[in-house]
Amino acid sequence: MPISRTIVASNDAQRLLRTLCNHWRHRFAVRRDSESHAHIPFAEAAGADFEIENGALAIRVVHDDGAGLAGLREVIESHLQRFARDETLAFDWRG
Repeated sequence: MPISRTIVASNDAQRLLRTLCNHWRHRFAVRRDSESHAHIPFAEAAGADFEIENGALAIRVVHDDGAGLAGLREVIESHLQRFARDETLAFDWRG
């Protein structure tokens, strides 16, 4: 199963994570294990883990195919960028 990871620097990673979870909780069974970790199951064979590490947001995305993985990364990027307010986020996906 294809996996991709990135670490996104932010002035307020905790707010970004909270906003993202609140936004998607009406569509997905968002699991918040703590204030610094969440898992969002986008589909049966696709999901993402979000973890705050040293003030940045580490993201791990899995999908059952490469095209779906690329699409999911784009959706996550666009949502986080929209929630970032006046901050420009940089995504350097690996994998």
